Amino acid sequence: MLRLMLAAVLLSVSAAQLFSAPPSWKSGPTWKDVTNLKGVDEMEVAWRAAREEINDKFYGKSRYFMIPVQVIRAHKKGRDVELEVLYGESECRSRGVGARQISDRTCADVRRGADRAIYRIIVEEARRGRGQPDIEAWKVRDVRPNERF
Repeated sequence: MLRLMLAAVLLSVSAAQLFSAPPSWKSGPTWKDVTNLKGVDEMEVAWRAAREEINDKFYGKSRYFMIPVQVIRAHKKGRDVELEVLYGESECRSRGVGARQISDRTCADVRRGADRAIYRIIVEEARRGRGQPDIEAWKVRDVRPNERF
């Protein structure tokens, strides 16, 4: 019974993040809006989010992988980084590339007529030991076919 209750709680927490609205864009005097994050490669962060979060959570059963196209806006506070990134569908999954192997070298082409979406990516400084910073992603919205950035 305890296992069943624990499983239900974990499932509801996972579903809440998957289907919840993204957190609001952080602001205030300690956040610096930037076009260059100095020491942070914005597109590498966007690719990491695609590998570790977006394609597992949102596109796990799809024929396509979502890959980053463009960083729309970014800012940081200390070592915490927040990005909004435009993603588009790529056919590299059909070429045998795995979700954990996608990069700008293995999966750089957005397919013609691809669905596109904006995701908010938050990278927080690693607070549990010396591991990699924590990364989370939320889908903000779908992008219309004729919408330009």
